[in-house]
Amino acid sequence: RMQRLSLGPFEYAVLPGAVLFGWIGVAPSLLASFAVGGQPTLYSALLALELGQTLNRAAKVVLQRRRPTPPLPNTVKRRTYIRVPGPTDPDGASFPSGDTMAGAAVGAALALTTGNPAWWALGWYAGFARVYYWCHYISDIVVGYAVGTASAYLVISVSNGGSDLQWWHPLSMAPPFYLVMKLLKRGQLKRSH
Repeated sequence: RMQRLSLGPFEYAVLPGAVLFGWIGVAPSLLASFAVGGQPTLYSALLALELGQTLNRAAKVVLQRRRPTPPLPNTVKRRTYIRVPGPTDPDGASFPSGDTMAGAAVGAALALTTGNPAWWALGWYAGFARVYYWCHYISDIVVGYAVGTASAYLVISVSNGGSDLQWWHPLSMAPPFYLVMKLLKRGQLKRSH
């Protein structure tokens, strides 16, 4: 099992994938996407994240899959650890992986707007890290990757490769996104009690 791997010092190369696409780490990831691909990439990634996170959170609330159970201490050697969301956390359910979805959405936006296919691997990097740190099962990251890439593909396909997007497009979607996230968070809290 991938979760029982111990990568030793190479674990420090895996750690960023586990934290750069969550709620805290996504801002630097978006700034980096802007630096690499400019405004079309940034606006495409933002809209793909809004769409993908809405789909992901809804699936988490409905399906309520429990996260993997970490092994007893000292059975798998790790140099670094991350916080795994608990059952009452809005992103507490395991399926699908939101961090993988975010990595895939940003990676797909970069790949589709810059023409560099290497960016498709970004979501898999995030997904591997999330499985490695006992946050997800492999099926969680496969579906999270599919949601993220599909969201980016949809946004980019209706916006002339992202070049038709303006600053107000992702901004105008922020209030409904925020409202839907709040409603789904309430649903999550009701279902977890």
